[in-house]
Amino acid sequence: MENNDVVIRLDKVSKSYRNKQVLKDIDLTIRKGTIMGLIGKNGAGKTTMIKALLGLLKLDSGKATVFGEDSWDLPGEVKHRIGYVPQKTDMFSGWMRVKDLLDYIGAFYNIWNKDKISKLVKEWSIDPDARFRDLSEGEKQKVAIVAAMGHDPELYIFDEPVASLDPIARRTFIKELIDLNLDSGSTMLFSTHITSDLERIAADVALLKDNEIKYKGSLSDLKEQYSEKMNLEDIFIELNK
Repeated sequence: MENNDVVIRLDKVSKSYRNKQVLKDIDLTIRKGTIMGLIGKNGAGKTTMIKALLGLLKLDSGKATVFGEDSWDLPGEVKHRIGYVPQKTDMFSGWMRVKDLLDYIGAFYNIWNKDKISKLVKEWSIDPDARFRDLSEGEKQKVAIVAAMGHDPELYIFDEPVASLDPIARRTFIKELIDLNLDSGSTMLFSTHITSDLERIAADVALLKDNEIKYKGSLSDLKEQYSEKMNLEDIFIELNK
């Protein structure tokens, strides 16, 4: 049985595409209430790892579990405990208006926090009457983030969620995540290449390089290993050499 405190566990996870290794013997444990930043260069395997966790692809070997359940066969009750923001928003119906799209998504959940949805749509200046296909990439990303928060999940998995957002929107989003974590103790896996965002939100980080996790631990411990004069971006550049 999985420890009740463990939300995500990867055990010797490996995955290849057309004989190209993407993940190799990945071990990672994320406990309840943790905000884990996942960082690595493009092609390092971050999205593959996230898809493996969500059961969106089958592993070559190893095991991935979420809330103690095998990721490849997640029951509906576990899926309802997860909020996922993909790297691309083309999974949404472009012809629908934002308000109708959010209502449609909400119909799939037993819990749908309309007050939170309305608050975020207003605060993030999203036009509820606009058709999704007519939005900018940044606006589409905002809608995807709002949709992931509507059912008050216990676990958030974000795959480069702020890549298309302007700096103000990014800060607002990160503040929302911090508030969520403080208020409800939500667990978060946050994939990004923007190191300044990690410093604002993550307590722990995992670095993917050459198909493997080269570092996992607290940001404070990582910084102690390097000169105090080095910022986080310089540290990750050093780690990626």
